[in-house]
Amino acid sequence: MTTSEPGTDQALTGVKATLARDRDGGDVECTACAHRCVLSPGQRGVCRVRENVDGKLRLLTYGLVYDPTPGPPGTLDPIEKKPLYHFHPGTDVLSFGGAACNFRCAFCQNHHLAFADPETIELREVSPEAAVESALEQGAAGIAWTYNEPTIYAEYVRDGAKAATEAGLYTVMVSNGYFTEEFLAAVGPYLDAINIDVKGFREGPHLEYMGSRLQPTLDSVKRVHEQGIHIEVTYLVIPDLNDDPEEIRDFAEWVASIDSSIPVHFSRFHPDFEMQDRPPTPIERLEQAHEIAVESGLEFVYVGNVRDQRFNSTLCPDCGRTWIRRAGFDSTIVSDLEGQCACGRPIDIEI
Repeated sequence: MTTSEPGTDQALTGVKATLARDRDGGDVECTACAHRCVLSPGQRGVCRVRENVDGKLRLLTYGLVYDPTPGPPGTLDPIEKKPLYHFHPGTDVLSFGGAACNFRCAFCQNHHLAFADPETIELREVSPEAAVESALEQGAAGIAWTYNEPTIYAEYVRDGAKAATEAGLYTVMVSNGYFTEEFLAAVGPYLDAINIDVKGFREGPHLEYMGSRLQPTLDSVKRVHEQGIHIEVTYLVIPDLNDDPEEIRDFAEWVASIDSSIPVHFSRFHPDFEMQDRPPTPIERLEQAHEIAVESGLEFVYVGNVRDQRFNSTLCPDCGRTWIRRAGFDSTIVSDLEGQCACGRPIDIEI
């Protein structure tokens, strides 16, 4: 396995980015994310890791991940932590993340990564092949690209996911969904599951607190579902920002209009970064969001970041029988997930 130790000096030369379009005068358009930055030579995109170098777009952080601990590369996580509840439950996935992001979330809990320039953070060199080797060595069932936004290092995700697929591993991305049709065409064929974080359902607050438009994320949810990639959606419920009952209802009805069986996770907000003046989400508000979502037709609704386990197990929407019982990130499979429920409903969970 070839990797460099954390903290070693490295030149951010990167690789030529393929998700790009040449423009007149040496400019180049990045086609990975929905910002679609048009960059003159020497300029970097919103993400700060994709740069126009002499008229060609380069991904500066190809194969460079944040991994400060010694030992084999990557962090072994339960798949439920992503969160993915209907995808290979009870398995472990090897997680990788890196520097920077294409969002500017004021409440980011990974701000030490998302707001870091690639020159200011210790990164470790891990090739796609080394990532796969590490996953196999550690007994992981798959590889996940997470922690910061994977869209910005699209070519690394594509190559890593292709190598993982060839090695018999599943592939996962945890994303804000701010990617393009070009990204999904290039990377999607090698992805098995995506959790997309919808950070509210109103355009104004989305622009103000995330630095991005809402619609591209909504478009991505639909495209991922249409492409047949397993999808689950997370909604971080933030007090006095996106927790209005009508906003929650609009969001839930929108998801149900795509597919009522898409799992939705309402996650509890904890004060962090630039939004430490707000309290944690009251449990009552999470319960209300759960109730509204069920009333809106969603069949699988979960509540995360709480000790209360009432809303974490997977139940049959028709008869209420338990399919998977969860305590924290531990899953116990109760029913035969390869068959159907005792009531006759098919169990559509990937195992």
